[in-house]
Amino acid sequence: MIAPDLFFYIFIAFVCSALIASLLYSWMLKHVYYKDVNVFGMNLGERNSNELPLGGMVLVPCVIVGVCLSMVLMSEVENVVHSIKTSTLLLGCGVMSVYFIGLLKDIYGLSVKVSLLIQILAALTLPLCGLVLADLSSFIGIDTLQFCFSYSLTVFIIVAVINAVNMFDGIEGLLSLYAILCMLCFGLCFYDSNNMVYCLITGSMVGGLIVFFCYNMFGKSKINMGSSGSMTLGFSLAYLTLKFIIAEDTSTFSSQERMLICFSLLFVPCIDFVRVLCERILHGDLPFSTDQRHLHHILIKAGIFGRMSLLAIVSVILFFLLINITFASVGFSLIWIGLIDILCYVILMGILKHKVIAFANRIAQLDNIQERFRQNALEAKKICILTPRFPLPENGGDVLRINNIARQLKREGYRLVLVSFEECGAPQIFEAERLYDKVYTVHRSKLYGLWQSLVHLLSGRAMQCGYYYSGKYKRMLQHVIDTEKPDLYIAHLLRMMPYLDELQLHERSIIEMTDALSKTYSLSSDSKGGGLLKYIYCIERHLIRRAEQYSMQYFPVNVLVSQADADYLATLSAHVSHLRVHSNGVDMIETPSVQYNPNKIVFVGNMRTLQNQDAVLFFVQEVFPRILSRQPDTIFYIVGAQPPQKIIDLTCKNVVVTGFVDDLAATICDAAVAVAPVRVAAGIQNKVLVAMGSGIPVVLTTLISHAIPELEDEKNCIIRDEAPTIADACLYLIKHPKYRASIARDGYNMVKLHYGWEEKLRGYVVEK
Repeated sequence: MIAPDLFFYIFIAFVCSALIASLLYSWMLKHVYYKDVNVFGMNLGERNSNELPLGGMVLVPCVIVGVCLSMVLMSEVENVVHSIKTSTLLLGCGVMSVYFIGLLKDIYGLSVKVSLLIQILAALTLPLCGLVLADLSSFIGIDTLQFCFSYSLTVFIIVAVINAVNMFDGIEGLLSLYAILCMLCFGLCFYDSNNMVYCLITGSMVGGLIVFFCYNMFGKSKINMGSSGSMTLGFSLAYLTLKFIIAEDTSTFSSQERMLICFSLLFVPCIDFVRVLCERILHGDLPFSTDQRHLHHILIKAGIFGRMSLLAIVSVILFFLLINITFASVGFSLIWIGLIDILCYVILMGILKHKVIAFANRIAQLDNIQERFRQNALEAKKICILTPRFPLPENGGDVLRINNIARQLKREGYRLVLVSFEECGAPQIFEAERLYDKVYTVHRSKLYGLWQSLVHLLSGRAMQCGYYYSGKYKRMLQHVIDTEKPDLYIAHLLRMMPYLDELQLHERSIIEMTDALSKTYSLSSDSKGGGLLKYIYCIERHLIRRAEQYSMQYFPVNVLVSQADADYLATLSAHVSHLRVHSNGVDMIETPSVQYNPNKIVFVGNMRTLQNQDAVLFFVQEVFPRILSRQPDTIFYIVGAQPPQKIIDLTCKNVVVTGFVDDLAATICDAAVAVAPVRVAAGIQNKVLVAMGSGIPVVLTTLISHAIPELEDEKNCIIRDEAPTIADACLYLIKHPKYRASIARDGYNMVKLHYGWEEKLRGYVVEK
């Protein structure tokens, strides 16, 4: 007896499965990915997150629990138990055999022969359960198939669907999104037919798959579906397809309608599977060998990367579904619909392969841009530098870096032209002309910048590029090009790249990215909790990522300050050769003082940046009270320009906010400890190098240490992430002078050896 409020119980199955999946994924990532845990003889903690088959491991348990809990609430368990037959047990054996063979394939790796044998044995359970495709009258007009042929055809279709779905799992989010679409369609069909069990199964599967999709697409530590998940999903789709086509309880649909729905949902992965097998055989390869012939590979080769390729494939699936329904509604038979689909697919592949050739040719042309840039660089004598804010006073890491780049270029004999925004009027042009041969400035209106940010957002471009976009600046740059005739151009930060792009200066330009901004925005959005700000950061992260991909594709040189950021950006583009790393340096004091104030802790950083504000607030609110409880006279100095009101409001007896200081070294050199509890950052944090170069021991977070490979915990610095351990490290350094002196000395020597500006920026224009 079907409950009248079946939808409610489907919702319970969905929520239960999603909740259990969330708990299992978070627990497994915490206890498996972040730790060395041995599972079935495999040390999962040593594997990359994208190799962890957590998706498949979690999916089946979630579905089972979701369905069972819904049945308990419906008081249907007793009826179900009494109705269990041998066929049900056989079906359960088939599902679990595919699930476990997938797990074994993920963990140990199995030969194709063993995997196919188990799949065939599992597929045999469906004909034994009575699900045999014995009538194809709705498709090609054959009324009844012979017994042996119908069994063989059924097993063949099941095994083909399992492998087609398994091979369809090629890019992040594709298989889970495809499976969600199929489960929703089957769920609606079974709901229309009042089929309780299958509604609960599809609802529970959608719940688990949605959670996996979110982790797979947006999670900080991404997880993989694995063969256990993809093969189980393939078997489930094959089972639901046969059940929907054959079972009598789906009689609200005609046989042609049932066949049409199943054919449309499975067409793209199955036709792609058949095409790949045929191409492998024609080229003399093994049918189940590994290659890059699948649809998602072709899209990537055609220049459609990442989530755009995901959207493209899902759009293709929906396209075939819609045109099939349209043709069926006007009276086309299934055989004609199938032929039209195949023709459309052949045309699509032809278009894509044409785009692959065109993209490969464009790549070849773009690769030549580096050689043209090198020729221009070898002949260059004058360089134009574009900056988003006037580089004086040197009150932040960004202006410190670009000025040191300018000093290095001056030492190498280049003449420099600066084109910069200014906001306050009468900038320190005289001081800048000591470094730059010519200085051109353009006043920037913040209100106009906000308007341009909105315009760029609506047009799908990065908001910060819009904030620094100005027609006046572009006209000034064109004037500089016409009068000064620079040989090369350096865009300081990604936000200045659009000017060089619009003026077609690609082969004469260096994009000084400094940091991987999309990585910073990703960390920032994760730290914002809920609310509007989190969504703004999330949107800007994707827009910045597109801008970074564009810059790497069309500009021959993109410079970063850390290898970690370069490795991150290398995953976003095929143009890895267009990336360079020139780390930051530091101006050091000649002789660090051995005397220090045991009650002085300092933080150094430009306070207009959100990551520095977050670090200071974290320290004052969570770390500093622990220090004061054991050493009440301690004073925390916040040293950095442009502190906002919320930082100024921290001022009290034990907290001093200095703002900008003329002599940074003199201000901090007597500190007992420098702290850098940064939780949101990319690139090299100059604050660490500056403090070490002043002879001060530094307590910093793991996030910072990733960008400075020479850092060694408890040798030249202290690396801690939690508030209690940071407080303990600060107090231990203060109370143990010999240990403090050792950390400070090794930190100073490390910076002196590895982080001189001249050494780090040598070969900035032309690599030596």
